Amino acid sequence: MPEVPRAIIVSAVAGRMRLRLPAHRDDAAFFALLAQRALMLPGVVGAAANPMTAGLLLRFGGAAEAVLAAAAREGVFRAAAQAPATRMPSAAQLAPFGAAAFGVLAALQAARGAVLPPAVTLLWYAGSVLRGAPAPDPEE
Repeated sequence: MPEVPRAIIVSAVAGRMRLRLPAHRDDAAFFALLAQRALMLPGVVGAAANPMTAGLLLRFGGAAEAVLAAAAREGVFRAAAQAPATRMPSAAQLAPFGAAAFGVLAALQAARGAVLPPAVTLLWYAGSVLRGAPAPDPEE
């Protein structure tokens, strides 16, 4: 009995789901058969496969869970949710580090004797970062 392909759910909204099957990337025959088999699943009204991206786009009526259960039962694919992306720190969380960096650069410029404008400008940027205001664009 062949192994059921593993799919990763990349995105899912009502009536639409995008999956990736990276183990089969660039396998055109596999994805052609996968799209045909997916169209036979109950509730699926459209299936588009892209071997280059290892992607399968399903359009369906009803619940996504029912489509996934049918796909697993029929051996079309077995889906798992994609691991959550690591959350990037917010600008407010990074502000103290940005202000400190500008402060260090300002002290370095002052030590070099470049007090006006580089050191003063860098201190202005440090204060702007702490207040949450965007730093002015030097190109303007």
